[in-house]
Amino acid sequence: MFKTNPMKTKLRFTSFFVALLIFASFKGNAQVHVGIYHEGILSHIGVGTDPEKKFFAEARVLAGGMVNPFMGLEALGHYNFRQTGWYNLHGGIMLGHNEISDAQAGIPLGLSVKPIANHRQFTLLMEGTPMYSAYDFTFRALIGLRYTLSKEY
Repeated sequence: MFKTNPMKTKLRFTSFFVALLIFASFKGNAQVHVGIYHEGILSHIGVGTDPEKKFFAEARVLAGGMVNPFMGLEALGHYNFRQTGWYNLHGGIMLGHNEISDAQAGIPLGLSVKPIANHRQFTLLMEGTPMYSAYDFTFRALIGLRYTLSKEY
């Protein structure tokens, strides 16, 4: 068996995420969003493209902690099925890798609610994802906060 150094693995994931944030911040007029999501004892930190477009993408890091020290990365592509001034209903595909189950794939279905009329770039995300990992089929539920960084606001 190969032994992996958990500290090196976490450093690699963190370095990738920091590089992604730096790249996103240098995009001239591009709107990006950042989010933090919670799933039971697991937390996710995400950065992505403008969620108000018909198609948008997001990269997420599974942020390990004391209870769950495992790390992971996910790439998500979304399509907005319905968009209003108060909410967006979206779905897509998720591909990821983590230290628990290696590869995983899923179909996230989400509802982004924009609760503040004068602050539409702030959203509350609720998402359910039927997922298949290397070991089994599961269903994941996330809730979190997302903020869109834009020069227009």
